[in-house]
Amino acid sequence: MTNKVKDIWDAVKSETGGSGFRRVDVEHILDFYAGVDPLSRFTLLLITKENPGVDLELQSVKIHTVLREDGRWSLLFILEQPDLFELFRLFCEDLISSSRQCMDKSKGLSFVLARLVSWRLLFERGNLGLLTESQVRGLSGELLHLKTLIEIIGAPAAIQSWKGPDRADQDFQFEKLAWEVKTVWPSINEVIIASEKQLDYTHRELQLVVVQLGNGTENTVNGFTLNQLVNDVRKLLKSDFETYSSFENSLLKSGYSTLPDYDSQVMILYSIIHYNVVAGFPCIRPQDLASGLSSVKYKLNLNNCTPFQI
Repeated sequence: MTNKVKDIWDAVKSETGGSGFRRVDVEHILDFYAGVDPLSRFTLLLITKENPGVDLELQSVKIHTVLREDGRWSLLFILEQPDLFELFRLFCEDLISSSRQCMDKSKGLSFVLARLVSWRLLFERGNLGLLTESQVRGLSGELLHLKTLIEIIGAPAAIQSWKGPDRADQDFQFEKLAWEVKTVWPSINEVIIASEKQLDYTHRELQLVVVQLGNGTENTVNGFTLNQLVNDVRKLLKSDFETYSSFENSLLKSGYSTLPDYDSQVMILYSIIHYNVVAGFPCIRPQDLASGLSSVKYKLNLNNCTPFQI
């Protein structure tokens, strides 16, 4: 039986009038409990055999390790700043839901700790916030290309190549090949190039991938949302927990967490066009700039790129 964290917190508050904990999901491989501590603070508890070795304070959240009488360890996540309740709730539900794919209990703690690192920056910002429409479309374009790579080269290599969340010069990188993904409206014939390094093919072969996405409604045939796209990728990674874990952490770096708000923005895929970025391609590279110039941002007219289309 699965209980939402918030439902457990509400129940403990109303039924006990004090502190207490309840198992979040008896079918979950990890021993998560939600409850209220003696100081009336909302808390998530993970019981493990290993010593988590974690004692720190994020903004608004205290993370504390305690040795139990039965020889196991308690890893406690405690909300200390009530006005960040919604962010804390998302954090707790994410730890629980994202670790469901773990089939080996011995790997559960390491996954949770790695997930914690990815959440740390979000707590320091003070809120998760929703991605803008432009950010949703951009992330969707990258995920569509990621799905294609998974089908061609397999999940581990594809996920490892995804560098967009790390703000790399290109969204996908291997040692000798890279892809830069741009998402545009169907009627737009230009893309924004963020720097002189983005289309630099000096050190590796490079392709520009232009994803055309239009808007749809919930009744649109072949329409999809960001949440659906993320779940499609998750299904492809179910058999490889380490790759799945890496993907989830990259999503967090992108500012994404599964929220119902993303279900309202329906998109339609019109086309995906690849261009070879080679000699003669209209672009600016670092060696093209005069000494002292850098961080160049410019518009690229796609009509001029037709000869390089794959």
